[in-house]
Amino acid sequence: MISGSTRLLGVIGDPVSHSRSPRMQNAALRALGIDWAYVPLPVRADELEAALRGLRAVGFVGVNVTVPHKEAVARLVDELRPVAEASGSVNTVVFAEDGRLIGDSTDGPAIAAAITSEVGESYTGDVLVLGAGGSARAAAAALAQEGCSVRIHARRPEAAEALARDLARTGDVRAVAELPDPVGGVVVHCTPVGALVDPDAMPLPATRLMDVRVVVDLAYRGDATPTPLITAAAEAGCAVVDGLEVLARQGAKALEIWTGETAPLEVMLAAAREA
Repeated sequence: MISGSTRLLGVIGDPVSHSRSPRMQNAALRALGIDWAYVPLPVRADELEAALRGLRAVGFVGVNVTVPHKEAVARLVDELRPVAEASGSVNTVVFAEDGRLIGDSTDGPAIAAAITSEVGESYTGDVLVLGAGGSARAAAAALAQEGCSVRIHARRPEAAEALARDLARTGDVRAVAELPDPVGGVVVHCTPVGALVDPDAMPLPATRLMDVRVVVDLAYRGDATPTPLITAAAEAGCAVVDGLEVLARQGAKALEIWTGETAPLEVMLAAAREA
């Protein structure tokens, strides 16, 4: 129940109707026992700046940012924290008490933590990032800073090349026009294919998964069923990190930024996976 004293958080994107962030974050807020609420906020690209300023004006503490606004928000905020500045992508905004909009990114650190949880140690090997949008920026920047050799492959090679140039300062980042053969190492999928876009499609052939160690798929479905990539990767014997785990990990980091409390990750993951 939202009252006059409830502090507000939300997620902005287009669309957000599929997002599991509200149920996940509200479960966490209940577990923490604090009078906060988290709401979905559909925002079109042409209304993005007005929406951010308006949310600050009505007293929101912060918002998450999802597709397709992560890069645009990075250009609109007043200040970027180091991870967001390195990647040029924002998925978490803090509305500071002095009126500033502060942009942060928890996507990349969440992905790096998920990979570490699967391999049992900090990973510094080869990573293939699929996509060239805001999530790919965050993932590639964070993993390059961890010491990984990052290769970016996208449907539009020029987009992958531009992203690699932008991120050259973060570490070993290059664009590849063709999928590596063998792929090996870790695959991080950062497009909506298999979920919001072409729900039956694969972002790379299943035959390329046979020598891959870990597959991370940021795409997730509104009904929490596995994407084709996650299903194929599991069948190929890869360790898998699905989009709901990444969602929970990045959401937990965002919640800690806003509240200063230790986020209940297991509560958040369970809520994200609820049918």
